[in-house]
Amino acid sequence: MIFAGICAGGKGTRLSADGYSSLPKQFMLLGEKPVIAYSVESFLLCREIKTVFIAVSEDFFEHCEGLFREPRIKTIRGGKNRAETVAALAAACREYGGTDGDILVTHDAARPFVSKEVIRRCVEAAEEYGAAGAALPASDTVLRCERGLVADAPPRSEMFLAQTPQSFKLGLFHKVWSGLSQKEKEEATDVCGMFYRAGERVRIVEGEKQCFKITFGEDMEKAEAVVKNQFHKGE
Repeated sequence: MIFAGICAGGKGTRLSADGYSSLPKQFMLLGEKPVIAYSVESFLLCREIKTVFIAVSEDFFEHCEGLFREPRIKTIRGGKNRAETVAALAAACREYGGTDGDILVTHDAARPFVSKEVIRRCVEAAEEYGAAGAALPASDTVLRCERGLVADAPPRSEMFLAQTPQSFKLGLFHKVWSGLSQKEKEEATDVCGMFYRAGERVRIVEGEKQCFKITFGEDMEKAEAVVKNQFHKGE
């Protein structure tokens, strides 16, 4: 079985500081529907996905639950950080019949324009490698710095910018999660990074520029332009 998990527990304070709604960014209106609805709809279009779990904070649990009526969508309570939220999503899969060989595809609610093609690439890669994530090749040189000085300049051809979805087999996640210390669980911000540091293979699949993350006001403006363009194309 294949499950989807939307991480929607963030507070989006940086976007609020740019003059937008005090609501977390995933619940702000983008066009005529909330940001989170776009990615949820993309996952629902993948009929092979049994259930789409949405992990949200306690403060917005009822708000999120009231947004969707599709029976394949289940709202759950997330953790206090990203890693614990992913663990909560994995646990929810188990509660709904998921086994070690089944796959969970996790996604950031603040990336509204994920495509079915990228979702399927992540699923197929996780089936073969155990863990996978979407990423884009870095278009600029990446510098590693220490105290304001360049410490390393890795070859740009080897650098990628991580996106979501990120997918994995449930049994492999349990193995990796069980081996982490509490400090490591608190510091983990990325599923692919977590698996890599645990010594597991992680397959990178081609992401898409349109699957950008909404963080600042300029990102919201960019997203609004995408929605407006899609609307005109559909006319």
